[in-house]
Amino acid sequence: MVLAKPSMKIKAYFDKGTKRAKKILGRIVPFNSQYKPAAVCRINLTDTSANNDREFLLHMIYREHITRLDISDELYAACSDYWKPKKQVQTDYIVVEVPNGRVYTDNESSVAVVSQYNRLIENVSLSLKNGKVTEPDLNNIFEQRYFTVPSRFEGTVFSMLSGGAGVNNIGHWFLDVLPRLHLLKESGLYDQVDWFYVPSLRYSYQTETLDLLGIPPEKIISSDEHAHIVADRIIASTAPRGNHTLVPKWLCDFNRDSFMPCAETEKTLSVKSSGHRLYISRSDSGIRNVLNEEELLKELAPYGFENVVSSKLNIREKINLFSQADIMIGATGAGLISMFFCKPGTKVIEIFNEGFVVEPFYDIATKIGLDYHYIICKGNRAVRNAGQGQREHLYVETSRVLELLEELQGEEKIQLRETDRKAKAV
Repeated sequence: MVLAKPSMKIKAYFDKGTKRAKKILGRIVPFNSQYKPAAVCRINLTDTSANNDREFLLHMIYREHITRLDISDELYAACSDYWKPKKQVQTDYIVVEVPNGRVYTDNESSVAVVSQYNRLIENVSLSLKNGKVTEPDLNNIFEQRYFTVPSRFEGTVFSMLSGGAGVNNIGHWFLDVLPRLHLLKESGLYDQVDWFYVPSLRYSYQTETLDLLGIPPEKIISSDEHAHIVADRIIASTAPRGNHTLVPKWLCDFNRDSFMPCAETEKTLSVKSSGHRLYISRSDSGIRNVLNEEELLKELAPYGFENVVSSKLNIREKINLFSQADIMIGATGAGLISMFFCKPGTKVIEIFNEGFVVEPFYDIATKIGLDYHYIICKGNRAVRNAGQGQREHLYVETSRVLELLEELQGEEKIQLRETDRKAKAV
């Protein structure tokens, strides 16, 4: 008898359950406990001479960098209370070199960069609880009792680990993993790196983007296979969004500068778009589905919208397709991360369930010059936290979508007439 191959969804549940079991056992069963850090290594940013060069070397990239959220008061008021973003945050972006350092990750919510003196280095280590960054002394590694022996790598390793969803979410890959390369380049250490340590290589978008960025497969280490490593030198950076969720402008510029040159001209596109109007479907997901999507697509058809399941496209196809888009519509989710590839002025309509209004995509849209709009749909029940909110499906009032489209088309006609008038006047 031939056994059927388990589906990706079953495998994902199995992996998640295994990971959770290991995490629980890791806090109960003592093994190699000498690898638990003894303390937190604090970094003095004001008097760098007070830092111990034998423990780490500091490279300041952006000191007291300010990131702002530029949205309407109406949208800010609608943001979910359990995930209300700050309107402005300040972050010290640094890169550190750690001789004979270690990196440990639980591949779920924490990353620990540990010095040769067995101290966890703050700022470049990261631990999350309910999606929020915790203090360094609350890093999950301090609760760990079971440790595997670290895999040894000769040379210099640059850590791109993110904690959280960088392992399996394309949005977090572009927001929390890849932009660390910008910080590395700004430090002047890029050419000294022998190995790039990434959260995972299980998805094609991960290998494709690394390839486009010029990182060869033989120089990549995956934490899926090596969750605990030691090297002659570890290089690590501050998380691209620091201890908050706002997206800095430099991060947006990095993604656009890195990938937009890969876009083909309209004449040579390998993926053709009929009307340059895209509806981003979540039909490949089990959460936040548009329950009346068939009805919505029927109403959008006369406007020339193309139904796009983003996960079915490779990275080059996404770059080509979204760089030619005039309008994109979709429920909030990782599929909207391709807005990074849209040209300035592209109209974006993001659809929310009222119980899950979060900021990443409208934050990005305003920073890369997109014409952003949104629709908030009524939910069926009160949502208490992000875990519940991100699973809530949506029922879209199609009349509201069509009304907004008519309004945007009216504005477009006015702009075209004005442009034509000016041209004739010249």
